[in-house]
Amino acid sequence: MVDLQIAPGAVTALVSGSQLYEVRVTVTVVPKARWKAVCKDCAGAIDSVIELLQGRLSKAVMARMCHEKTGLFPSPAEIRFTCSCPDWAGMCKHVAATLYGIGARLDEKPDLMFTLRQVDAQDLSAQAGTGLPRAKKSRAKQKVLVAENLSEIFGIELSTETHVRSTRRKAKTPVDSPRKRATAKKRRSKAPQ
Repeated sequence: MVDLQIAPGAVTALVSGSQLYEVRVTVTVVPKARWKAVCKDCAGAIDSVIELLQGRLSKAVMARMCHEKTGLFPSPAEIRFTCSCPDWAGMCKHVAATLYGIGARLDEKPDLMFTLRQVDAQDLSAQAGTGLPRAKKSRAKQKVLVAENLSEIFGIELSTETHVRSTRRKAKTPVDSPRKRATAKKRRSKAPQ
């Protein structure tokens, strides 16, 4: 095999024999109803949308894609091939070599099957998770921690005295404007020491 190109609906190859022969394999478009069924079946089986977008398919998705008659692999009736060689057999050795090359290429990059069958792989990721149950929304007040529970949760003792000390520390923080600084200075001078 000198060259093998997988394009939408067709594969072209140059196969070396006694000379170079041109092989063309055409594959029909997947019927829309079948593609929709594949997407629907795969919606809950996609392990990772990121991997799917990178062209890596999970075992569950691959199993669904490979179903005979309902998957993406074409049936014999959906495939036509021609070769420029003089052999008039139904399938010459150059076509057989090309089909073998297609299989090897699809093993390496399974996402090329989407290209060959003229379907958009993003249809799978668009429906990913549609069959999964949605999480229930919880009320915000259920997420608020109650003060009595804080000491148990963090294993520390909280008292009102701790709260008073932290409030005093906040009052000693620097003030932003000159007017606020002057007011704070007056308060400190009047406070008993």
